[in-house]
Amino acid sequence: MTNIAIVLAGGFGARFGERKQFVDFMGKPVYMHVYEKAVIALGRENVVVVGVDIPGGLTRSHSVINGLKHFKQKGKKYNKVLIMEAARPLVTIEQIRSLIDANAPSVTFVQPLVNTIIKKDVEFVNRNDYFELLTPQCFDFELLYKAYSEKSDWDMTDETRVIYEKYKIKPKFIEGGQNLTKLTYIKDLPYLEHLFRLQQEGVFNENKNINNRREWQYSNCAR
Repeated sequence: MTNIAIVLAGGFGARFGERKQFVDFMGKPVYMHVYEKAVIALGRENVVVVGVDIPGGLTRSHSVINGLKHFKQKGKKYNKVLIMEAARPLVTIEQIRSLIDANAPSVTFVQPLVNTIIKKDVEFVNRNDYFELLTPQCFDFELLYKAYSEKSDWDMTDETRVIYEKYKIKPKFIEGGQNLTKLTYIKDLPYLEHLFRLQQEGVFNENKNINNRREWQYSNCAR
């Protein structure tokens, strides 16, 4: 069955100050960097950009639902669906393929935390017990579609939580890297431009040894 990708480009960019997905980044709109790599990995007919090809939603969850419905209405059978954020322009084709190749119904990139973590009530926690979730992520298409179909008022910032809340399926973790840094504030642009140049020069290359990156697989509860 076919694998597909939903690129989320429907946000309003409140923290950035404008719709960051359309800001010029190294000669093209930010979202195009993600879209073009998804097309190479999956084929043009298997990629939709929410906020460009179809309308975006008022929330992230609604945008994902719009993307899922877009493909479901085609009447085809799909295997896996990648959820990609337009604001992470340095994702690589190899990283996209590593998600598809992972044998799990829920897969996400993660990054170990490096700063001290403290709760608002001044309780210190062990940072080694936590990961920062990154995108892109990959899911069993029918599971994600069913989860959103049966509860359309989901308002999550991450689909791994949707899958866990609905089915108690824990995600498989793949360690990501600096290239998956999200464009959130204007101050992030120079840093991402610097990483882009290093990536182009092969000095900083997340493509190398992608298959040797650490993976964490926790026991999943039965569906």
